Amino acid sequence: MLPKLMNNYKVVVLLIIIFIIAIAGAFYIYRSQTAKQQITDFEPLPTGKMTFPSPSPTPSPVSATQVPSQQPAAGSDIIEIKNEGIKVLAPIASSQIASPINVSGFANVFGDKVQINIKDANGKILGSNSAIACMGYDACPFEATINFEKSTTEAGIIEVYNPSGVDGSPRYLQTILVRF
Repeated sequence: MLPKLMNNYKVVVLLIIIFIIAIAGAFYIYRSQTAKQQITDFEPLPTGKMTFPSPSPTPSPVSATQVPSQQPAAGSDIIEIKNEGIKVLAPIASSQIASPINVSGFANVFGDKVQINIKDANGKILGSNSAIACMGYDACPFEATINFEKSTTEAGIIEVYNPSGVDGSPRYLQTILVRF
């Protein structure tokens, strides 16, 4: 009877060991799946490289009826600046122009000033004017009428830009090819 009882203990111990190994395996699989899920939930760490927006972004056209897609949460101190830069709507590229010309579009620029120059193909400034735009959260319309000299070339450009407050260099430069 003792040998039979010893045999039963060996079977019971063997079953307990197999049961423990099965539980440990299931736990290991569960932990590895959980770890994979946690890794995919994390955002990547910064690499130390800084990227900056392009110095002359081209904003999308805006309309007077455009409604914000989402209001910021109450108490938020984050201000979203939209449509930063200059977008010229008229005249369109390759159009034939005559003096005086009306230049219009939307802008959201530093110092709320838009400078407009009409140049011939040789780079000679034939006429210029400035317009007031926005400096704030959204782009607003600008418009200016420019009288210009008769060109000796058949083509030229209209430059629309925001003069830098530091050195007057063009920021957000937009060029429109035109014919005279």
